[in-house]
Amino acid sequence: MDRSSHRSRRTGALLALAALIVLAAAQAFAGDIPEPPGENLKRIYGPWAPLAKAVADAVLQLGIVLLIALPFQFLFPAVRRRAKLYTYEFWLDLIYWFQGAWLQLVSFYVALQWLVSTVYGEAAPWIPALAELPFWAQVLLSVWAFDFLVYWRHRWEHRVPMLWSFHAVHHTAERIDVLTTTRLHPLELALGALFNAAVIQAGVPPAAAALGFSFYLYYNFFIHANVRIRFPGPLKYVLVSPFMHHWHHANDAEAMGKNVGVVFAWNDWLFGTAYHPQHWPTSSGLAAPPGETTPQSYLRHLAYPVQFFIARVRGWLAARASRGTSST
Repeated sequence: MDRSSHRSRRTGALLALAALIVLAAAQAFAGDIPEPPGENLKRIYGPWAPLAKAVADAVLQLGIVLLIALPFQFLFPAVRRRAKLYTYEFWLDLIYWFQGAWLQLVSFYVALQWLVSTVYGEAAPWIPALAELPFWAQVLLSVWAFDFLVYWRHRWEHRVPMLWSFHAVHHTAERIDVLTTTRLHPLELALGALFNAAVIQAGVPPAAAALGFSFYLYYNFFIHANVRIRFPGPLKYVLVSPFMHHWHHANDAEAMGKNVGVVFAWNDWLFGTAYHPQHWPTSSGLAAPPGETTPQSYLRHLAYPVQFFIARVRGWLAARASRGTSST
């Protein structure tokens, strides 16, 4: 196959994937606006109605994402490997995908709503004029705002030990694909909710913010996809590609803490966190000292912040004892 034909196939795949992302985001907007479970759900499931809705939403979103991503991951894989379905990591990712269901059982989202209302209170929108903008401008603004906030939050998560202790769970993935996107510790979900709520508090109407977040979320699925796509020329400075984000997950020393943006690549280029070599990464996973590694286990991941700090305290004590011995 000549280079022009190869390029046209790759361009066609990219355009088709972009179109499907838009469709998926629109469908998500139609079904993901938070609202109390309907009367039918309440009649059928009673007090379990919120849990039933959480499971149904997760199944619907999983179906949409897999329908979109699997053909492209099969036809244009970034990394050719044994099907993830046959690995324990696949089932662990499914546990994370449905994590919202059992977080409902422990009233996690009730506590989260209380936390957000406590932080932001009943204050009026910070910029009331945002509500007067055209709807399309509100959506674009919300996509930019979500991405800008996530860039800095994500950057801090790689630099501040307390934040890294729960963000590290996302980097335990060794086979990066769309399912990796939801591998998030509940504490990271809580921190993300606090940041995201700032967009609505700023004055963006909830409907526009919901649609903007849907686009942001589905683009996040796109950059995690195991698809060999890297943007050429000036476009690489505008949008994050799967190539850039797969390097973010690489356990190479030079890639640590790089490419932390999700949608817009210019943040990484402007603020010095871009890493864009010529080749694709060869391996991914949590690069950490032996005491800070963790097995592929959901319960062990939940406890990872505790394990992390115990390892750090032990290291600090050992270093202190070593200094004391050498001084004598």
